[in-house]
Amino acid sequence: MKTIGCATTQHEIERLEQLAGEEMDRLSGDQLKLFGYESDEMIEQAFSLLDNSSIHTVGPELIFGKIYDFIGFNSIQEELFRHLAIARLAFPLSKLKTVDYLRLPIPLKF
Repeated sequence: MKTIGCATTQHEIERLEQLAGEEMDRLSGDQLKLFGYESDEMIEQAFSLLDNSSIHTVGPELIFGKIYDFIGFNSIQEELFRHLAIARLAFPLSKLKTVDYLRLPIPLKF
């Protein structure tokens, strides 16, 4: 750990950031860098395209799906019943969350 300095104006801060970057480059040599890869921009762009509607919850199906099958409920042919039962187990206090869960693409059966 090395202190480069302290500053109060934006110009001084930018100058110290530049000096710190130069010092990090000098000290790291050929070591892999922890921050600042060019691929970071690609990752940030990919994540910026995601929103909550892109997230698919598979955890409840993994856990409660196995229990559902183990107790013999898999003999009920209606898939909607399976998903409704799993949703209510996963989100017992939230009917709205159950509706959101059921609106997702049908969860994978493991």
